[in-house]
Amino acid sequence: MTATAASGVRPGTALRAWVGHGRLLPLLTAALALAIFLFDTFSPMKIAVAVLYAIVILMSVGFLDRRGVLLVALGCGGLTVVGFLVGLRHTGFEPHLLRGIVSLSAIAIATLLAQRSQAATEVLRDSERRWRGIFQSVGVAIWEEDFTRVQGLFQDLARQGDLRRRLEDDNRLVERCIALMRTVGANDAAARLVGAADAADAIAGRPRIFLPETVRTWRDLLIALAEGRPSFAGETVLQTIGGERRSVLLTATFPADGVRSTGLISAVDITERQALAEARAELAHVSRIVTLGELTASIAHEVKQPLAAIMTDAQACQRWLDRPAPALDEARACAGRIAGQANRADHVVQRLRDLTRKAEPERVAVDANAVVDDVVELMRREIADHGVALRTRLAPGLPPVAGDRIQLQQVLINLIVNAIQAMAAVPRRELTLETGSGPAGETVIEVADSGVGLTPEEMPRLFTPFRTTKPGGMGLGLSICRSIVEAHGGRIRASRNADAGLTLHIALPADRGAA
Repeated sequence: MTATAASGVRPGTALRAWVGHGRLLPLLTAALALAIFLFDTFSPMKIAVAVLYAIVILMSVGFLDRRGVLLVALGCGGLTVVGFLVGLRHTGFEPHLLRGIVSLSAIAIATLLAQRSQAATEVLRDSERRWRGIFQSVGVAIWEEDFTRVQGLFQDLARQGDLRRRLEDDNRLVERCIALMRTVGANDAAARLVGAADAADAIAGRPRIFLPETVRTWRDLLIALAEGRPSFAGETVLQTIGGERRSVLLTATFPADGVRSTGLISAVDITERQALAEARAELAHVSRIVTLGELTASIAHEVKQPLAAIMTDAQACQRWLDRPAPALDEARACAGRIAGQANRADHVVQRLRDLTRKAEPERVAVDANAVVDDVVELMRREIADHGVALRTRLAPGLPPVAGDRIQLQQVLINLIVNAIQAMAAVPRRELTLETGSGPAGETVIEVADSGVGLTPEEMPRLFTPFRTTKPGGMGLGLSICRSIVEAHGGRIRASRNADAGLTLHIALPADRGAA
């Protein structure tokens, strides 16, 4: 805070900082001006003593505003003229006139420089005031951190070897760097985030907000600072002064101009957003279980079929071996078929385990055609039992998409189940699964049926939660599908077919890492 703001004296008054600076500087300035006037007026020395009034003007900048400094300059000019007129009795006119002109020129130049200096200072002061206003009023928690000592330590350690690896391997070094960071300021939002009474309390309580997860994120932040990056962003967990855990999105901007030593660290509370994401994941898991419950008969058939084949081949193998002259080639062929059927049953069980497991989504490069093939294998019996003719048109050479394979399978299973149910009351039942490329290079998956379809009025509400056209339906399947697709950076929409039924279009962006 400036002296003006602290004293409560409004800018524009001549003595704007009289209280803040005390009386000493103004008295010294006045005494110097009087001494210069007396020496210039009554001294027989033939020098331009009045040029020293420039010092008086520069001293007045410390306690006067621009108008006050201008008045002091005019006063110094007046004293110079008085001294010139009085001094004419002791010296010649021309030499004395020259000294007077030099003195007045010095006063004018000093006044101009003082005015420019004060104008620049006022601009900086206004900029600081605006910045502080934004710093305090913004709704994001912000800490202003001094990285000087940390950067000095980095310079010393960089001469000794790989600084990044040392930060990655040495927790004590990370904790030392955190201790070397000095918090210069914090806004009110930062105090609210950590449960502090005010900004000072938030600064004093900084050591208490760190958890092991926080330190891990701070390591990445320090690595970004050491590598000279301009900024950093990451998610972490903080602990309030009261002991409550909060998930935050942490961002940092580092000093990069070689002049400033401070940077800003901001935190946005995403605790509620995290809780919402966890609730959505739980709901998606429940939806998978419910969907698999509807497919119990088909799943039982998929498992029973290879087990029956294994039994048949095992009995045949036993008969071939029980012969007086065992037919080893035939027995070996039966054993091979048994192994193949066992692998088939294992794949079915593995797919079921994947769909029912409760785990964090895993983003990897996924082949969309492989996802369709896996779902078709799992759903083939269900499709056949309902008298549905299945057609697949899978485009070759599609780029992989970045996503979770299980979640994408869940989306397709939901859409296929909906399509089968929509065709239950129609004689012609055709289901088409098609993949291809979109105009922007995305991968498109389409699920088309020949069912009863929807009216134009019902189309806008298709993905609305808890709205369903099925008796006993929960109305969550398509809503969950949309959430999953959008979480993958894609989009899902529906269109009415020209003849009958609906087509669901899924567009997923290509995996950039695989490009």
